[in-house]
Amino acid sequence: MNSAELSDLIIEYQLKHSLTDNGLAFASHLPVELIHSMKVGEDSASDDEVEQILKYMQEN
Repeated sequence: MNSAELSDLIIEYQLKHSLTDNGLAFASHLPVELIHSMKVGEDSASDDEVEQILKYMQEN
């Protein structure tokens, strides 16, 4: 999955669930800075972190 696809998924999830970056970070146990960087398409997230956010969004 490329960064643009991940960004779109995160934004869609946040809109659907009325979550801010802070809310998603708290719920997924990831730093808010990391959530924000994923949304703007920066490649700072590790594969494990990307898996963690995808797993969280899929299960909730």
